Amino acid sequence: MLPNSPWGETSGAQDERRPNTRAFMAWIGHIIYILYSLEVGIFLLFLPWQGIWENNYLLYLYPRIRPVVANSYFKGAVLGLGIVNIMIGIQEIANLRKDSGGFFPR
Repeated sequence: MLPNSPWGETSGAQDERRPNTRAFMAWIGHIIYILYSLEVGIFLLFLPWQGIWENNYLLYLYPRIRPVVANSYFKGAVLGLGIVNIMIGIQEIANLRKDSGGFFPR
């Protein structure tokens, strides 16, 4: 068997040193999900209290929903969703090593 054969044949020693590609891709997907959860959470945490929340194009098109969107309870509910997203991101960070699929040694 050739060590660098174009037909994909490799020696057994090289297979042992090569990281598991499927586990690596799962790890990358996990990192992207963590970043997404944290980003959405931070966005929902601060956006309801910014000026753009009540002055945007959607509210100019549909002025009837302005009282609902401007309500402090609604803003608090959106803030709560942001906190939940941040908590999901933190939980996924805690589970990252456990769910790495053998990519990282324990």
